[in-house]
Order: sequence, then structure tokens, then C-alpha cells
Amino acid sequence: MKRITSLAAAAAALLALASCDKKTSDDLKQKAEEARQKLETKAKEAKEAADRGIEKAKPKVEELIDKTKEAAKEAEPKLKEMGEKAKEVSQDAFEKGKELTDSAAEKLKEATRDASPAPANATPTP
Repeated sequence: MKRITSLAAAAAALLALASCDKKTSDDLKQKAEEARQKLETKAKEAKEAADRGIEKAKPKVEELIDKTKEAAKEAEPKLKEMGEKAKEVSQDAFEKGKELTDSAAEKLKEATRDASPAPANATPTP
């Protein structure tokens, strides 16, 4: 009988220990589920806040895009005019350079003609 009592006490202790572990496990599962739900809620709130921020910024972005388009349209004629002026200046510079080159070549020919020695068969004048 003593032996049965010891075995019963051991069994009761094991059951108590097993139920304690189950309770701890259930508590941990419950806390994990609560943490997961909290995290999902916070993530959803953050997404909603970001979406609200994006929606709030959209009109301003659209306004900036429109202003940029207008500025580009306004600048286009001025840029074309500047491009034409640059083209004219380049052409003028090219022509002026060509004139200077031709003039320098002509002067060089004159200088070499004037500086050339007298022909060898010419008689010196006394």
C-alpha cells in the first residue's frame, strides 16, 4: 500500500508538472498571438498613414509637374532663339577665320615675293 501511495504521489506530481508546462506553453502561444496581432495592427496603421501622406502629396506633385511643363513651354522659344544665335555666331566665326587665313596666306605670298633674291643673270648696276 505504501508503494501505491508513493506511485500515486509521483503520478500526481507528474500530472501537476505536465499541466504546468501545458499552461506555460498555452500562455506563450497566447502572448505570441497577441504580439502578432499587435504587429499586424501597427503595420496596417503605418501603411494607412503612408497612403494618406501619398494622397495628400499627389495634388502638390501634380501642380509641380504642371508648372514644370509650363516653364519648359515658355523656355522653348527662348532656347530656340539662343540656338539660332549660337549657330549664326559659329558661322560668322568660321567665315572670319577663313578671311583671316586667306589674308595671312596672301601676305605671306607677297612677303616671299618681295624678299626673293634677284635673278642670277642680272647685271649689277654701277
